[in-house]
Formats: sequence, C-alpha cells, structure tokens
Amino acid sequence: MSRPALFSLLVLFYLVLLSTTTVSATGKTKKPTKRGTKRTNKPTKVTKKPSRVRTRRPGVTRKPTKRPTSPPAPRGTRRLVLTIINQAFQQPFSPFFVMVHDESARLYVRGGVASEPLALLAEDGDPLPLVQAFQGQPGVLKAFTPDGGAPLFGGQSTTITVEVNDRYPLVTIASMAINTNDCFVSINGAVLNDGMILDTPGLDAGSEENNERCSLIPGPACPS
Repeated sequence: MSRPALFSLLVLFYLVLLSTTTVSATGKTKKPTKRGTKRTNKPTKVTKKPSRVRTRRPGVTRKPTKRPTSPPAPRGTRRLVLTIINQAFQQPFSPFFVMVHDESARLYVRGGVASEPLALLAEDGDPLPLVQAFQGQPGVLKAFTPDGGAPLFGGQSTTITVEVNDRYPLVTIASMAINTNDCFVSINGAVLNDGMILDTPGLDAGSEENNERCSLIPGPACPS
C-alpha cells in the first residue's frame, strides 16, 4: 500500500422524514333509489306512487367501507443523502459497495481476516461479490453498488442516497484505493445523523503483499 487514503463522508441532510401513514376509511355514499310510475289496469287513470324515504334506526351506524392502502413505511424510516469526498492525493476510489443493515451483519471485524468478497474489492475494486454475498441475507435491508461516481479522483465527490429505519439503522460503505495492492476505505456499520462528518483512513485488507507491482494494481498509476 503506497500511502493511506482518506475517505470523507458528509451527511448533508435528510431529504424526507417518513412515518407510518394510515388512510382513514370513508363510508360509501349510496344514491337514492329511483322508482318509476306504476301502471294500473285502467288506462284512463295513472297514479304516481310516492317514493319511500329510508330512515336510519337510532343507534345504528353504517360500517365504513375499507379502501386498499399502500403498505406503510417501516417505523422510523429516514432518507439520507450522503456526499463522499475523496481527499486523497493521487489516489482514486473504485465503485462503491453500500449496505443498510442491523448489528448482525458486518463487513469486517477490525484485526480479523478479510472475507473473500472483501478481498476482491480491496484487490480488484470490484464491489459486486460483496453485493452478492450480502443481499438477501438475514439482517440486511439492502446491498447495492450505486450507478456512476467512480473512479472518484482526489478532490471529486459523489452522492449516495439510502433509507434506514428503526430495524435497520446501520450504513456500510466501502471502496478500493485503486493505486494500491489491497487498500480499501470504508465506514463499517455506522449510525448516521444529520450534519455528521466522518474522516476515515485507508485500511489494509491483508490479502495481498504490498509489493506495488503494476501487474497487481488496477489503478491509473499502472496504465495497461
């Protein structure tokens, strides 16, 4: 790993604060019944029968009709707009891995062995193995890689939008510093709040020797 990369995460604001919504039911209005004339056997005499006025019995109310409603948003749902700024010197970032989850799902344990999907991100800059490993697993609401925004060069920024809720309050983001052997930058299961700024250094995945050989470095420092 040639030099540590800095990873800055700025939570600008909450776009929307969602809450569980309910739609009140309304009763169905019933149109009055129309009654026509009644013919008698005598052609010379036509009588019009007065319409019956329906009265509601005291103490009896009409049960409102339930209308279909959209499923309510999970409790405590918040939409976060995250701006990632690359503060590294000549160290671009690869496409990002993003995950919303609870405490049971973790990208890595500090000091532990990197998983194979994390090693592939740290060595090759490919986030798809991580998406495939986490999406649909218990404790994970969503795992994805955003469109665009990579490679992200020094001084550039990109924006990612996620939704968290009371059940899945944690956000994980990871990317490779692509002019290295196996350095990656990340936040690992953080609770993000409005106005928060995080500066995190690069981490060594420990999955590849730091020999800085161009045959093992996918970034622009080693053009093909």
